[in-house]
This record gives sequence, C-alpha cells and structure tokens, in this order.
Amino acid sequence: MNAIGLRRLSWVGVMAGCLFWAGCDDGGGGGGLNNKDPGANDLNTVVAFGDSITQGNHCDCASYPSRLNGMIGKRVVNAGESGSRATESVGHTRSLINAHHPAFMLILYGINDVIHGADPARIVNALSQMVAICRENQVVPVLATYPMPVTDHEPFAGPTLVLNAEIRALARALGVRYVDLEREFEANPEFYHPDGLHPNDAGTQLMALAFADLF
Repeated sequence: MNAIGLRRLSWVGVMAGCLFWAGCDDGGGGGGLNNKDPGANDLNTVVAFGDSITQGNHCDCASYPSRLNGMIGKRVVNAGESGSRATESVGHTRSLINAHHPAFMLILYGINDVIHGADPARIVNALSQMVAICRENQVVPVLATYPMPVTDHEPFAGPTLVLNAEIRALARALGVRYVDLEREFEANPEFYHPDGLHPNDAGTQLMALAFADLF
C-alpha cells in the first residue's frame, strides 16, 4: 500500500475514534457536509476557489478539483487562477457564485499574499469576507490551510505556519468547516513538485482525498 493509502487507512481509524468519543476536532473532515437551504444554487455543483495550487498548472497531472469531481459525484468547477491573491480576489467570490450557482465553495487562498509580504491580518480579513459573501448567497464555504512550503520555497514556511494558524482560528470562530492540508502533507517531499510549493501527482491526489472526506 502506498503512502496515500496508509494515510487514508490511518484517517479512517482516527475518525472512528472521534465518532466513538464524540468530541474530536477533525480539521474539517469526517463527512456530512450539506447545504440545508441552497436557494437557487445547485446542490451538485462545487466551486474550488484559489490560486495555482488549485488550478494545478505546475503539474503534468490532473488537478485536485478534477480528481475530486470523480470522487464525490458532483460537478467541481476549477476556479484556480495562477498568481492570484486573497486580498485581490474577494470580489471574484460573488462573480463565481453568479456564474455557477454552487451549493459549496472550497477556499484555498493566501500563499501568494504571504510570498508578497502581506500582513496575515489582511489575508484573514479577505478570507472572512469570502465566507460572508458565500453565506449571503446561500453557499456553504469551506476553508483550507496550505501545505508547508519546502525546498526552494522553505523561506516562506514560517509565515505560512502563521497564516495556517489564523485560518484554523477563523474557521472555528465562524463555525466553518476546514481542511488541514498542512497536516495532510506533513511537509513530506513525496507530495511536492520540485519547486517545493505546488503539489505533484501524489499531492493533488492527497488533496482530492482530503476534500472528499468532507462529503
């Protein structure tokens, strides 16, 4: 069994324990994500909103949204845009909702802001606005932390740790589910493109599995 399979098997055991004890923080996984009041939104449509890590343009492989599409039986729209920043993309949240009418939006944003030296508070404020826009439009938002940058991008590991801690805190404060990709990747080079920032084939598969756990 490969490393991803072992991680998934281990995760099943952890979740069984969480269900038994009924008090474990699963980092946003565990299934059961639903939209009880989607309005005019399509319960079978999910938008994956983010940067190049979502877009998948650095890997000669399927992106995580396209893999996820085949795992959950829903249409997953890849709204990743290479180089985009959370602090410049708040308005795009509403335009994506208007264009696709998703019942769910998966938000992985902020690493380009970190690379360009943005204050974490500004990034978190942008993510908070994205969540608010989703809720105003009867879309269920999901946040995600980033895999820890390694090798060439390791200088950004510290600021990414700070951002990830803020994302977890924001999700808990707003009552939003989140996927902890930092924990999933564990800075294991097996899951990274040589640049140490973007996921490789194994990494995009791991991402898709982690998001699939929500559903």
